[in-house]
Amino acid sequence: MIYCGYQGVGKSTYCRNNPNTTVDLDSSNFKKVDNWYADYVKTALDLSKSGKNVFISAHREVISYLIYHKYDFELIIPADDKELWAKRLEFRYMKNKTVPNLKAIHDFNINFEEDMHFYYDKSKKYNIKVHKVTSKIVTNIGDFILDN
Repeated sequence: MIYCGYQGVGKSTYCRNNPNTTVDLDSSNFKKVDNWYADYVKTALDLSKSGKNVFISAHREVISYLIYHKYDFELIIPADDKELWAKRLEFRYMKNKTVPNLKAIHDFNINFEEDMHFYYDKSKKYNIKVHKVTSKIVTNIGDFILDN
């Protein structure tokens, strides 16, 4: 199965804790040139066919590509409002001061509302299963994913 997860939902942590059954396919390893998402999704599909649960980014172009090609996937997004999610991303950055974590905060500040609107619209229109994650900082994904 492919899971598209918003930044900070715990994709990497979950995959680190479940290495035999999951793969964290970080989009930062793909050069963002024209149609980069096609290669990204193809790689995720190949990994998924091998029996792994693949966690990928929830970039809008990735979601649109998956929908257009009618690939099965589930979406993991924040359950909380912007202010609480901002605190979660800031906490993550303070704990691990990497460029990707800093870029996530910048992207979040610019795109959060538009991203959430996009996810809700697409999930309703195409009947995509959505999992919501609270901003509570924990290490076990099962403790903070709320299935809707």
